[in-house]
Amino acid sequence: MMFAFHRLPTILLLGALVPIFWFLRRRDRSYQVRLWVIAWSLVLLRVIVQVFGGAVGFSSTAVNAIDLGGLQLSGVVLAVSMTRIFHDPRQRWPFFLVAAVPSVTYAGLFALRYQRLWVFALLSIALGVGICAWILIYYRRNVEKYILGICAILLIGALWGAARTLQGRIDLGFYTIEAATYALAGFLYWHSYKRFSPGVVLASIGFFAWAAVFPVFYLVAPTHPNAVEGLIALANIPKFWVAIGMIVTLLEDKSRTAELAEAQERATREQIQGFFQVTSRLLSGTDVASFCDEIARIVTESSNFARVVILLTDDQRNLYLAGSAGMDAKNLATLREEVGQLTVGRVEELRHSALRVGSHSFRFASEPPRDAANLSSSAHYLHTRQWQQGERILVPMSSTRGSLLGCFLLDEPRDVLRVTAEDLAAVEMLCTDLAIAIENSHLQRQLVVSEKLAGLGKLIAGTGHELNNPLTAVLGYAEMLSGSTDDEGTRRSAEVIRREALRMKQIIENLLSFARQTKFERRPVSLAHVLHEVLNLRRYEIRHKGLQVVAEISPALPGVLVDEGMLKQVFLNVINNSIEALREVSAGRIDIEATRQGERMQLRFSDNGPGFSNPDRVFDPFFTTKDPGKGPGLGLSVSYGIVKQHGGEISAYNLHPSGACILIELPIASAVDSILEPSGVAER
Repeated sequence: MMFAFHRLPTILLLGALVPIFWFLRRRDRSYQVRLWVIAWSLVLLRVIVQVFGGAVGFSSTAVNAIDLGGLQLSGVVLAVSMTRIFHDPRQRWPFFLVAAVPSVTYAGLFALRYQRLWVFALLSIALGVGICAWILIYYRRNVEKYILGICAILLIGALWGAARTLQGRIDLGFYTIEAATYALAGFLYWHSYKRFSPGVVLASIGFFAWAAVFPVFYLVAPTHPNAVEGLIALANIPKFWVAIGMIVTLLEDKSRTAELAEAQERATREQIQGFFQVTSRLLSGTDVASFCDEIARIVTESSNFARVVILLTDDQRNLYLAGSAGMDAKNLATLREEVGQLTVGRVEELRHSALRVGSHSFRFASEPPRDAANLSSSAHYLHTRQWQQGERILVPMSSTRGSLLGCFLLDEPRDVLRVTAEDLAAVEMLCTDLAIAIENSHLQRQLVVSEKLAGLGKLIAGTGHELNNPLTAVLGYAEMLSGSTDDEGTRRSAEVIRREALRMKQIIENLLSFARQTKFERRPVSLAHVLHEVLNLRRYEIRHKGLQVVAEISPALPGVLVDEGMLKQVFLNVINNSIEALREVSAGRIDIEATRQGERMQLRFSDNGPGFSNPDRVFDPFFTTKDPGKGPGLGLSVSYGIVKQHGGEISAYNLHPSGACILIELPIASAVDSILEPSGVAER
């Protein structure tokens, strides 16, 4: 009974610690804490058996077997709880059995005083070889140096213990297994947390002290048998260090989690504030392309990614670098070169083939290198499911009609565990806002042009009719003067007046054609056919100036419902404008492309000239960059009116880095009325 009272403080302390672990288990549902609860419950059970086993009828041998077996089993559970293997449900129990069965069997047989030496040697070898083999197979893709070191120590210890066992030292094999188990638990505990906090330090030291108990017993017990009781009492101290250290570690984790949550909340507020500034500028009508560098900087400051690239599309559906942040000069130069290889079509492919992270974000590898920015990186990532070296996050910017307006490329996450849908949601919302702003900007420009030209049309219509009457009188009197005089000088002057008056009359007719709705005959027309005839009209000048004209219009495309003569006039005006823009450009090129977008045909005329000085004024009457006497600047204005009469849209853009494009949209003819030509157009 005195012995029972001697052990009672240990039972009371463990009886208080185990409920604490149970309580912490309710707050932390991880499998690791569940194993800790099991391990400390085993420790409490073996102490209870030590104290009260004899009183309830257990023999000393049975008590000793439960004591040593429970001690080893609790050590295995604690050691295994620190490994990554036990986080994988498929590997959890097989690995546990490989580690627990040989070691617990050895302890139990040792307590029962089993004498077959080869059985103990076989158990020792099976334990070491089995654990090492399982670890190396599990970590085969990423075997770190410390793993190889652990395996080497375990294997050497197992072979040495087996050799000593065959020499009759079964006790030495038992002490070796116990010491290795708790020393390994201490190392794995430290390696799992890797911080000098009170809880981690206390628990790690406690494990190593616990492991040191067994060599001390081996050295002291044979020579000082009277000191065994004192050693048993001292041996309980490392247990309490470990238990208290684990509890403090869990409380530290809770505190760190709260601090991280507070930091995350603060970062979220800063992110919302930064994105609000961007949204405010978008609502004020600021052009998106003008402050993409600032947007990229805000994203890097408020998100998980250290490098951000913003790409926008021009009217040729080519992506160009609009803004970036987190790039050094070398990477930025490489980026500008590589972005030219990332087409809209490639982005669409990535949206279908890459791994979806959020609702509008995708993770992809940058191989092959020319698909995206092949950049050097200062960050290095271990092989994880969340992120791998060389990967990027793609967040497309799409219009409400589904067309791609640009994209974000995100790189170098500061925390790979935060590459989640929740963390990317704010960036996705910002991309949506940018896409809406870009689309609204295009619509606003079209609306301004339409309103301005409508007002000009009313003014021109009234002024043109007022000018026609006096101009008719000028023409009549010029003809009368030319026919009623014999003076050659007077006749030449009258002819000049007549010729210039006719030119003025033609200008007024063009203005009136722009301003009023004229009657026209609408019927299905093939774009390829009309474009072929217009190019034939300018074939000589195109060849004379050395221009290259490439038209890609599939003969299978449906026709458009237009007045053929008016459409020819539009095409002629647009091509003339491109030819004039290329007059001082070597290797001038005009590209013409037709595509179907729903119930409309889109026709793009682009050139590699200097571009428009002011795209918003391209369709204004008399706005021209031509030299004096080269034309009044009415061609595109008249074309605007014709396209609008046909229910279409016409717009002008500058291309990146140079060039200009005019986009014409026209309604398609019905499938029955479509006119298909036998071949497409290809002028060179």
